[in-house]
Parts: sequence; structure tokens; C-alpha cells
Amino acid sequence: MRGIWTVARKELSHILRDKVSGLILFVLPALFFISIGFAISVDIERIDLAIANTAGPKANEVINHLCNMNKVSKVVMLNSPSEVEESFARDGIVAAIVISEGEGGYNAPFKFDLFINCSFATNILAIRNPISSAIKNALIGPGNDSPFTVRYLYNSDLNRKMATIPGVIMIILIVVSTIIFSISINKEKVHGTSRLLSLTPLGPMIIVIGKLIPYFLISLIHISYLIFLGQSIFGLGINGSFLLYFLFCALFSLNSMMLGLLVGSYCKTYEAALIICWFFIFTPNLFLSGFVMPVNSMPETMQKIARLHNGYHFIEGYRGIAYKGTGLSENLPHILFLTIQSLIAFIIALLGFSCRYSKS
Repeated sequence: MRGIWTVARKELSHILRDKVSGLILFVLPALFFISIGFAISVDIERIDLAIANTAGPKANEVINHLCNMNKVSKVVMLNSPSEVEESFARDGIVAAIVISEGEGGYNAPFKFDLFINCSFATNILAIRNPISSAIKNALIGPGNDSPFTVRYLYNSDLNRKMATIPGVIMIILIVVSTIIFSISINKEKVHGTSRLLSLTPLGPMIIVIGKLIPYFLISLIHISYLIFLGQSIFGLGINGSFLLYFLFCALFSLNSMMLGLLVGSYCKTYEAALIICWFFIFTPNLFLSGFVMPVNSMPETMQKIARLHNGYHFIEGYRGIAYKGTGLSENLPHILFLTIQSLIAFIIALLGFSCRYSKS
């Protein structure tokens, strides 16, 4: 028994002295509990709504009820119903409602057409029911039984695979391009081959690019067969440009590799690189990208934090190109973010590599 306590005291002393172990065991659990606890919500708390009114001023009362709904966080007024799909792509709304005059003249009941973005096939009733209730509250009285139709855009069958596939592709590319690549960078130092590389006339940039190419080619293979499997098994087509879709996935893969390179260039062991990639890249992207729950349902502060992660921009761009058929201009913010983040990570990682090989 004394020997057990001796080993236990020694291990506890090691944990308390090791800053990395202390960070992982005490700080990170509390950090993730607070941040992810605030972020995760299966309910849709915020609805970004677009309204197209062709019934004139007499529909103002209905519009006021819709705008004053508790869950409505943004209202976009459209000039005509033809702008509905454009608003979904441009404004990132989750629902749009068209108010028009019914048959029978000025005093006829309104006609309502509700369009819901189902590319994230989550709790559709959480969007439909509040809007329906607001309309009914505005039309209390005899003769106000207005027609109400619902149309599901981008996923008329409410196929839940459409919601999960972008996140699954994101996870696969992060594992291959970030975690495994970061570990491979550190294996050079652990196995002593980094010193051999430093003796060659090749500079740090040439070495880095040479190590990038195989993993980038592997990620392109992953993208290709994931497209094939998505179409052949799950029936998920690509409504936008196939070339833009493929290049966007390749850009995200390259971006993930740059983040893995950044981690690997400054970590001393591949265990440390694995821990950092897992806790600071993989897990935040899993919960804050819009894969597990809609970003719009998060608190405002968590939404801003979510938009700093590359996974958020990948999933938004993926759904835009593959499901909504958006083009380059609509996805330019996501492309610019991934490109700029990649360049910054590459430059900082290259500085770390230069220092490492100069010391070898």
C-alpha cells in the first residue's frame, strides 16, 4: 500500500509541475464546458426572416406581428416574391414569407406562402409554428381563414443526410489535412530526420512544400470519392458549379493543412501536436461550425466566435454551392477568409520552421 501511495504522490507531483498536463486536466475542461454549453442548443432561438408584401398597406398589421416575434432576430423586406431565393443566398435567412391578396377582391383573405431553408434539416416546426402563430394572432376575427402554404427549399424531402454530409466531409478533411499532417511534421524531429534534412541544401520553404504535396494529393482523392459516394449512395447532387465546389473543398483542405503545419512547426512532440489539434481545431469546429446545431441559434457572442473557425466558412460555402447553387460572388467572403487564414498560418509556420532548422 505504501508503494502505491508513493507512486501516486510522484504522479501527482509530475502533473502539477507539467504546465501542459495542468492545462489539459484543469483549464480546458472548464473552458469547453462554458463555451460549448453556451453554444449548444437543439432549439432554434433566432429566425432571420424575409418578407415580400404584394397585398399593400392592409397587410401592415400582419407584418408588424411577424417583425415583433420573440424569435425573429433580423427582418429583410423584399420588393417582390422573385427575390426570395436570392435573399436566401445573399442574406442568409432561414425563412421567407410572401403575403398576397387572395381571390375575391380587396376584402378577400390574405394568401401566405412560407418558404423555409431546409439545407440544415433540423427542427422545421421550430420555424414554422411561431410564424403560423403570429399570422393567426394578427388575423383574429370572422372571415380571416387565410390560405397558408409551406414550401421547403433546397431539401424538399427533408433528407437529414443533407445536414450531416457537409460536417462529415469537414471532419474527414480536418483529420487528414490537419491532425495527421501535423503529427507527421513532428515525427521528423522525434526520429531525428529533421537534422538530416537541415544538412541538405534545401531551404525550409522547399522542405515544407515537399511535405505538403503528398497530403494535399491524398485530400484531393478523399474529396473525389466523397463526391462519388454522396451522389451514388445518398443521392446528394451538386446544384451549383462542380468546378467551384471541387476547388472550394480543395481550398478548405489546404487551409486545414496550413493550420496543421502551424501547430506542427511549434510543438516539440507529436503528442503535443495531437492534443492541440484535437482541442483547439477539431473540437471547436465540430460544435461551432454549424454541423451539430445552427450557428443562428447560438448567443451573439458565440456566433462571432464561430465565424472565426474555418469549419464554419466551409459548411456555409458547401451548403451554398451544393444545395443553393450559389456562385463565386456569394461565396467570396468564405473564400477570402480561408485564403487569408491560410497565408497567415503558412507565414507564421515558415518562421517556426526556419528557427527549427537553423538550430538543428
